[in-house]
Parts: sequence; C-alpha cells; structure tokens
Amino acid sequence: GTVPEAGRREEPAAGGATRDGRLRRGRRQQGPPPGVRAVLERLAAVQLDPVNVVERNHHLVFFNRLRGYRPAWLEELYERGEVFEAWCHARCVLPAAWYPAFRPAFRCLAGEELDPAVREWMERIMEMVAAGGPVSPRRIESGERVIGYWDRDVAATRAVNQALQHLWEEGRLVVRSRRGNERSYDLPERVLPEEVLARELDAGEAAEERLRHYVRAMGLFEPGDPCFGWQRWPASRRREEAERRVAAGQWVRVEIEGVRRVYYAPAEDRELLESAGDLPECRAARFLPPLDNLLWRRTRLRDLFGFDYTWEIYIPAAKRRYGPYTMPVLYRNRLVGRIDLEFRQATRTLVLQRLAIEPAYERWRRSIGRAVVAEVERLGRYLGATALEGL
Repeated sequence: GTVPEAGRREEPAAGGATRDGRLRRGRRQQGPPPGVRAVLERLAAVQLDPVNVVERNHHLVFFNRLRGYRPAWLEELYERGEVFEAWCHARCVLPAAWYPAFRPAFRCLAGEELDPAVREWMERIMEMVAAGGPVSPRRIESGERVIGYWDRDVAATRAVNQALQHLWEEGRLVVRSRRGNERSYDLPERVLPEEVLARELDAGEAAEERLRHYVRAMGLFEPGDPCFGWQRWPASRRREEAERRVAAGQWVRVEIEGVRRVYYAPAEDRELLESAGDLPECRAARFLPPLDNLLWRRTRLRDLFGFDYTWEIYIPAAKRRYGPYTMPVLYRNRLVGRIDLEFRQATRTLVLQRLAIEPAYERWRRSIGRAVVAEVERLGRYLGATALEGL
C-alpha cells in the first residue's frame, strides 16, 4: 500500500507553543543515500544506540523523516566515507565534513591509568590495522575481560572492545562500517575524504564550529544544558556565551508563554519561531524513538509540549509505568500519548503492548487510534513483520 507522508517538517511542532525554528527547514527526502544524507545534514547529528526492541534508535530517526528509508542507506554512507562517529552529548553519527571540528576534542588517554591488558590490545590492534586493514571486534579471537565503562566491580567487558573504544575516543581509529551492532574500525586516512583530513583547526576554531553544529542540531537551546555547545563549559561560561552571541546579533532570546526558562535560537530563525503556532497540523501519527533528536532535552520537551518522558528500559520491570520501549506518539503537532511496541524477530511479529493517551487528548481518542493503527502497519511493513498483534 501507499505509505502516508507524515507532514513536511523534519521535526514536529508544539501545538500553540513557540517551537524550534528549524521545523520547516527539513522536508522529507525521497530516494536512496542522497536523501538520507540530506536528512542527516539537517538534523546535524543522530544518536546511535544498539538496543533493538523494535528497531535501533538511529534507524527509527531516519524512518520517521525519510520516505522509503532502509538501513542499508545509512550503512552505505559509512562505506563511502561520508559520515563519522563522535561524542556529542552521546555517541552520534555526523556528516564527514564536520570531522575537523571534533578532531581537537578527541580524548588523550596517554596519561590515564588503563588496564594493562587494554593498553596492550590497543597497540596490537593498531598493528593489525596497519598491516591488514579494518578490524571488527567480533573477528578478533580473545576472551580476555576487563572492567569496562558500564561494569561495576566485575570484569565483564572484552578487552578488545574496550581497546577499540579507547582508540576511537583518541581519534586514532574511526568507524568504517556499521551493520547492525557490528562495527569495523580503520585509520582515518583510509576512510575520510582527503579534503576533510587536510582541513586543520586549532582548539578555538574547532570549539566555535562545534558550537555552530550544536546550535543546528538543537535549534532551540538553553545554557542549562550541561552539553551546551558540545563543550565542557561550566554553567557561568555557558550563560556568558549565550548573552555574548545575543549582543552580537547572532542569537535571539526566545520566551515561551508560561515557561520561566529562557531559550535561545539562531537569529535567522526569528520569523520561523514567530509563526510556529501557525504551522499546519499533521494528521498522521509518528512514534518517536527514545533517543530521537526532539527528546534529547527532557526539560525542553516539558516546556514545549507539557510532556514528561522517561525511557523505562533501564528501570526494573516492577517499577515501570508504561513499558520498556515506550515511545511518545506525535499527532497533530502534539505529543498525545505513549506506545509500547516490541518486534519479535523469531516470529516476525510486531506487538502493540500498550497505548496510553494523555488525559488532555482523550477527546481525540478515536482519531488518534486510527492514526496509530496506520502507523503500526507502516512500521510493520518496514520491519518485514508478517503479523501484527494488539491492534
């Protein structure tokens, strides 16, 4: 069947609230990699996550914004050297052209105390890459374990994986390919375009560019964000930087009715912000994955939509309110509810486990229900589901 188009904005607008001025920049793109590249450039960064209850976060971000999207399209951008991965507020994929802005920010681990096994593997891996090309952790045979980032007191992380993580953090290796949860790593000079590698920025220039990329990614932002500008600035510096750019005419202050917090936006977005309340409403539903760009700042989500959201996957089952992979439901430019879905790959079944409508939108329950069913069906087609349950 025909897949309905969910509006022409790259992100939804809040009904009646002053919203992110980027909303009209991104129209849904048609076609293979050129379309996915255009969406990535408009979003600036897409957060990566391995959790696959329905589909991985980064693929759902593109699925919601790009008609006909397939994971192979993003994978092809990796193969072409058109993207790279960096730490923003979390691990993200970004356009390769932005690599010079992040190069000076790579961590130097030389002076840090690393497990000797990890340090040894770092050097062994560099020798392997130099001699034989890209490496994947799954293809390196070693059962040696160390205490990793997410471990507590038990050595549960493969030393090889931790070594590759550090080599990526240092910028000595970049991700060459990403298929599912399997990544391969290679030297930057073998992956990224020559003109990108040739562009050298000092620390100050790179910090300024990262700030510009952050502004593009967030659209509407405030100095309370500890990752403001994708820098490690104290709160006082963040406030100073914001006011300095307002004084210079680069940014404008944005006041939202009923919200005490003051936001900022690029000055060129002023007209879009002023007309945000007049944006046409989209009657198709979209399910926002837990790490969608719109959800990055929970305070912004509350201020714009009056919507409190917690990703419950890491909450003990007995304490969950909605479900492990509950996603906000976007409908008519508002967050009207939450849907908990699971894709059972063994049986190719997409299961709707719960749909909770926000009390303020109970009057729309029937129309929301119809839109949700249509979107579950569309998602099922994308996933290759042979059965739908719970509708």
